This record gives sequence, structure tokens and C-alpha cells, in this order.
Amino acid sequence: MKPAELFVLAVLRSGPLHGYGLVQEVAARSRGRIQIRPGNLYRVLDRMLERGLIELYERASTEDERRTYYRITQFGRRTAQEEARLLAGVIDELLAT
Repeated sequence: MKPAELFVLAVLRSGPLHGYGLVQEVAARSRGRIQIRPGNLYRVLDRMLERGLIELYERASTEDERRTYYRITQFGRRTAQEEARLLAGVIDELLAT
């Protein structure tokens, strides 16, 4: 899994969000290390939609009707947890040597 995808999943664990919000939140949570350009964001999201990691979310409010909101799926949650465990294991190995 690419770092941008893992950060998107981490952000969406907090709740549904639209594309621009994802760009901003990923940059904030990664302390600026992961910068997803808006043009690339939708390729990342399309890949994640195809893999079943995220899904479109219908908002009850019509105030943001032009924005598309996304949310993490149960499969996306499990995948993010597995990736986090894998990364933790790699970090443990690096620190142990």
C-alpha cells in the first residue's frame, strides 16, 4: 500500500470527508511529508474505490451538494490495521538491530 493511501484511510477513520478536506488533513497529519496534489488525489481515490477500501458517502445536508464525500469501508479498516501492524513490525526490527 502506498503511503498516501494509508494516510487517506487513517483520515477517513475519523469520519467521511470530501476531496479537498482529505488533501488538507493528510498534509496536516503527515506534518507536510505527504502532499497529495488535487489532480493525483482522484487517481488515488479511484484506485481505493476499485479495491473496496473506501466508498462514496451520501450526506444528509445539501449545503455541500457539489462535493463528493468518501468514507472508509470495513475492508479498508482491516487493511489499514494490517498495514499498521506490518509497519510496526518493520520499525521494531530496525530499532532492534
